[in-house]
Amino acid sequence: MRILKSFSLALVVGLAVTSLIACGNPAEKVTLGTYNSSNQTFTPITEEAEYSLTQNGYNLVLKGTIPYSETVLGIEAGNIVAIRFTPPSGLTVGGEDAYVKTTNRQDESGWNEYDETAFEEDGSLVWITSVSKENNVQVKIKWNSTSAEVTYTLSVDSSATLEQAPTA
Repeated sequence: MRILKSFSLALVVGLAVTSLIACGNPAEKVTLGTYNSSNQTFTPITEEAEYSLTQNGYNLVLKGTIPYSETVLGIEAGNIVAIRFTPPSGLTVGGEDAYVKTTNRQDESGWNEYDETAFEEDGSLVWITSVSKENNVQVKIKWNSTSAEVTYTLSVDSSATLEQAPTA
């Protein structure tokens, strides 16, 4: 009987801790869009777009026909996407411990690191990256000194189509 009570107490404590962790770490909002380099604006894509983004926790998957884009912010022309990450509600973004790290498309073993200036004035982050079916890309975000670092992995669904460069 004592073992059963101990097990029940451990189960209740475990569930309570799990609930606190889940409630205390609200997820970021993720939005797929386009980015205009000339006026530095992000525009969410509409439901009528030929491609979409699905999210399962920190795994992001592109589906549909992903458009070909000319060079954007120094990223070589190809299948380039823009994703906006909005921090959890009530979180103040910034400070010397805030950063963004992205995988480097030219050297998959390396990371590009950006300080707090990578965040928009509203605290969001717009991540612009090229994609391929062969390699997933990642972004690590640390919103401030008290937030945990989160890592998102972006992949292209096997059924997706990568639009090719226009022929001249």
